[in-house]
Amino acid sequence: MSSRKVFRFMLVVFVCIFVTAVGFFINDQYIQRDFVPPPEVAREPIPPQTMTPRPEREVLAHSVPIEIPHRENEDEAEPLPPERELLPRVIQLREYFDNPDVVGYLYVPDTNISYPIVQTGNNEFYLYHDIRKQACRGGAMFMDYENNIHDLLDDSTLIFGHNNRDGSKLHDLRYFHREQYFRDRRYIMLTTPYEETVWEVFSFFPTTTQERDYMITNFPSKDEFYDFLLYMQSRSLHTTDVVLTTDCQIIILSTCAVNNRARINRYILLGRLVR
Repeated sequence: MSSRKVFRFMLVVFVCIFVTAVGFFINDQYIQRDFVPPPEVAREPIPPQTMTPRPEREVLAHSVPIEIPHRENEDEAEPLPPERELLPRVIQLREYFDNPDVVGYLYVPDTNISYPIVQTGNNEFYLYHDIRKQACRGGAMFMDYENNIHDLLDDSTLIFGHNNRDGSKLHDLRYFHREQYFRDRRYIMLTTPYEETVWEVFSFFPTTTQERDYMITNFPSKDEFYDFLLYMQSRSLHTTDVVLTTDCQIIILSTCAVNNRARINRYILLGRLVR
């Protein structure tokens, strides 16, 4: 190979490395954090000085966004009942992030899932805005606009978040396909504006963007809801002894995934309310 060809080859390699480095730098500059350290077992409110976002890179696992279908009356969010007092924990989070859209805190023990939850009048805004309402490819963890988080009376509470390569947001849902990982992490903790709740995991499965039958907050009848519960349980990759009834309330965590060979682009984790 002539010296001229060697020089051209080395120049191409250098340019590729430079462009890649610039891309990572730009990506870091435009992505912000809303991670909060996991709460203590006693679930005491987090002091403001401990709620400093961690210096992590947040890169989308792929280019396919969470696709949330637009529904009628989507911008009509229910007002907060004025006669009830918010938990100090929620007040702290709203003040710290300067965002009244904060409605709670999601925590899955023994995972990196530990984030404030926001909710607004649609399911699009927080796909690409962080908890401070700044434009951000990593988005925020948010609850379905149709859920009434203040009374927690819905059949199903839906929470969405991106799957990020750095391990943030709902990235750890992908590990629930491992049976032992699934069995070692049996509970989901959710702080609502007025109470602390615990949910027992009963199902995990991968799905596609075409299947949206799980994105329902309330069902026309108890029988239809019960049929839905049994169907969701039957799809799980792992069996449990969790008993489901018509009086159950459930939580659903949904994130994006990529498995081109199996055409999988969603991970779904479900739990039932136990207290």
